[in-house]
Amino acid sequence: MAQNLDAFIPELWSRRIQYLTRNALVATQICSFEEQPDLKYGDRIHRPYPNDLVVNNYTKYTDTTQQDLIGTDEYLDIDQSKEISFAIDEVDWIQNKYDLENSYVERAAYRLSNDIDGSVLGEVVNAAITCDGSDIGSSGAISLSTSNCLNAIMTAGAKLTANGCEMDKTWALVVSPKTASIIAQTVAQDWFSLADLALKNWYAGNFAGYKVYSSNNVFHKRTISFSSVVATDAITVAGVTFTFVSSIGSTAGNVLKGANDAASLANLAAAINGGSGAGTNYIEVSASDRAKLKNAKAHLDATTGVLTTAGAVLVSTPDTTITVGNAEEHAILCRPGAIDLIMQQNIDVRKTPLPKQKADYYIISCLYGKKTFTEGKNRMVDIKIAA
Repeated sequence: MAQNLDAFIPELWSRRIQYLTRNALVATQICSFEEQPDLKYGDRIHRPYPNDLVVNNYTKYTDTTQQDLIGTDEYLDIDQSKEISFAIDEVDWIQNKYDLENSYVERAAYRLSNDIDGSVLGEVVNAAITCDGSDIGSSGAISLSTSNCLNAIMTAGAKLTANGCEMDKTWALVVSPKTASIIAQTVAQDWFSLADLALKNWYAGNFAGYKVYSSNNVFHKRTISFSSVVATDAITVAGVTFTFVSSIGSTAGNVLKGANDAASLANLAAAINGGSGAGTNYIEVSASDRAKLKNAKAHLDATTGVLTTAGAVLVSTPDTTITVGNAEEHAILCRPGAIDLIMQQNIDVRKTPLPKQKADYYIISCLYGKKTFTEGKNRMVDIKIAA
């Protein structure tokens, strides 16, 4: 018999559980909460706005021209109800080495905060002003570099100023970590103090007179297009692979190839978005893969093929029939308060004993609404940057 001492070798467990990566949250730094104190109940708050007036010439002893006053109603709905739930049994409490309650409650609260952050930064699509390559002598999304970074950001600021945005507050610039890195390199290259760009949570420092916030949740988009897609062609989004098949089968991630590319796109959109048709037009992915897509806020438009995400995610395909367009970051330059956020229920932890069990059930939840009113749209610039 060969010598084997494996039975005497212990398996050791770390003193702590793993700390999963966390994104920096910026929504609380750029949003207005002015309506929150008034919304103790109800699910909608109205904020109408007046039409503009025109200055006319006046001729003495002649009648003036009366201008009509027209109010337009806008409202913010408290319609985002989110939750994360789990249970922990007393036996696990007794026998477990780690403090699972604190670890998972904290993680759940962070995930909800991160979801709010991505939702708020997605409001950039409502900006009344855009800035892209055409504003600095090129075309398309801005290919940002240390040589044009200051020009691009200040041009965006000039457009916001020209639109009449007040400068009573220091404007906020929310960018991806990649763009924040280019800003930092620009500062270093021009011999400014790098101390101003030392990352402190969400705040990265000042640049061009603006407060810079770096976030992994900045809105991104790209276009996915097909050219006679065939069965076995595949695409991977945020680490989740979807494969086209001629017969749906039962393998997670299968997507039924349609009668044409438009139908195939619609089926892929349903699969990515978790829409209708599961089991018929696509096979649902695993719970962990669905979590990846949800955390990335991945959404594919079934008609245009535009894929939007909170933050930059990897999208790839080995097949020539599927084209993945270049990613485009949508950075925000705005007067703080341009986006309204109401937390009708802040992140709350409810712990309830399960009947007939020695387990506690945890529900971590929040209730909120967000809106970019017309006044906010005119105080925000969508800066399109090649990602």
